[in-house]
Amino acid sequence: MKMLWTICCVCMICFFSLAAYVQINDPDGPLWMAIYGLPAVLTLLQVSSFKFKSHWMISRLMWLHTAVCFLGALYISYGLLITKDTSNYGNLRWYEKEEGREMGGLVFVVLWLMLCQFHDRSVSGAWLSAFCIPVVVSPVCLWLYTYYDEAYREKLPDHCKQAL
Repeated sequence: MKMLWTICCVCMICFFSLAAYVQINDPDGPLWMAIYGLPAVLTLLQVSSFKFKSHWMISRLMWLHTAVCFLGALYISYGLLITKDTSNYGNLRWYEKEEGREMGGLVFVVLWLMLCQFHDRSVSGAWLSAFCIPVVVSPVCLWLYTYYDEAYREKLPDHCKQAL
């Protein structure tokens, strides 16, 4: 199970690094670079050495970033519900709005950092695999869907179309 965890960590380091990089065109890019870059660095520190895993400052920073991202996701979801677009038979199409995609990114950060925080706490390998693999595979699948779906990409703002 340690090998599975290491592979998942490397995948998420790559994903969060790439997510931080594509924010270069975003009007509020530095904020999102920090939001995505910090989990990449924290995951790298957790995988690299045992000394960093158990350090109290790394743990506190993970909890703080998780809490901030969770509160940000709640704030954005509340805003999306207030200004919901119900043009498709009452369905909320949050993924077509930039705020919805930002909320999705925050949810991935929260889920991943929670997995990182509970990884060392005598959790069974089956539990870890049940949650770790979908959290790692989901953002990659969504990114591929966004990249290959022409109709969806046409609805994106200009700064999103030029990212990759």
